[in-house]
Amino acid sequence: IDKQSGRNMQCENYQMLKRLARTGDTIVVDSLTRLGRSMNDVLEEFRYYEKHEINLQFIKEPFINVNYTGKSTNDVIQSAIQKATLTILSAFAEKERHDIKQRQVEGIALAKRQGKRLGRPPVEITAEFIEAYKEWKSGSITAVGVMKKYGIKRSSFYKLAKQYEETKHKNLLND
Repeated sequence: IDKQSGRNMQCENYQMLKRLARTGDTIVVDSLTRLGRSMNDVLEEFRYYEKHEINLQFIKEPFINVNYTGKSTNDVIQSAIQKATLTILSAFAEKERHDIKQRQVEGIALAKRQGKRLGRPPVEITAEFIEAYKEWKSGSITAVGVMKKYGIKRSSFYKLAKQYEETKHKNLLND
């Protein structure tokens, strides 16, 4: 089971499934959109399964399930209807993905204009950090020791150390 979206079809498990699937096998997919985000991607995947006569079952769109059981007139008509439906749904999925990206871009721009902070809150220099910094600078403990003792991540430790040193330097210049 892969829990990734159809945005990137190079997922290792999905590619392995494609290689192992044989004529007559059935692959169950959550939704058509899991086969790809663009209409062309979905159609390409669909053609691959059609060429190899691998059955597809869609949990959320059972009306486009594909079962290769022989070719009767009804199968040909049903196949044409499924392909048309597939094309339309793929186009809507691609449009929806585009709309989501656009709304995200607009939302971020609006938040920036309103002065809202985006991302994680900045790590603050605390009294505990100053104590840890002084221990480190005096040589009584290594940087790694400080990180373990106070539960500070490496990048945070060095970033805070740099900020603290700059603040100390500014304070000396202002005095």
